[in-house]
Amino acid sequence: MKIQKLLTQFILAFALVVLSNFAHANEKIAYQNWIFEATPDTTEAYTANDSASSFGLFCGGTTCVFYLKPNLNCIPNTKNAVLLNTGQTSAAIGMQCTLVGNYYFQILDNFDVVFNAAKTGEAVGFAVALQGGAFSVTRFSLQGAIPAIQKAIEEAARKRLQPAPSQQVVPQNRPGFKDITL
Repeated sequence: MKIQKLLTQFILAFALVVLSNFAHANEKIAYQNWIFEATPDTTEAYTANDSASSFGLFCGGTTCVFYLKPNLNCIPNTKNAVLLNTGQTSAAIGMQCTLVGNYYFQILDNFDVVFNAAKTGEAVGFAVALQGGAFSVTRFSLQGAIPAIQKAIEEAARKRLQPAPSQQVVPQNRPGFKDITL
């Protein structure tokens, strides 16, 4: 009877550990108008406006980039200028169209300028030149941006420090067996 009770407690404890690791593997946290999201391979902090355009930070592998995903198609690998404005900070930066899956993202090319701008206002606007002399303007809330972005950067750094999955060990003194086709 005592062994059965211990076994039950062990199984419950093991289940809690497994479930907590599973929940942590795909984490999603709201910071006011921003979302932090982590998968085993990536981290992201982003927000969306009422037009379903999004702006955020994406980290995968050893790289973190800011992106703009307006409701516009673009030609992959084309580079354009964009004006950024928070009210306190204005800058002309570059962006490059990148097709990811079925979606077009504009990768913003000056990380430090975008990061510092995100710290200085309640909203950020981007003006992108279009054909025919028109502009597309998208605006996003920055409320919650800093804690969400900081969490994404910290989590990405933590993932980079984790040891890589162990490689298969191959014995040094192999007996000379090889694959053959008969």
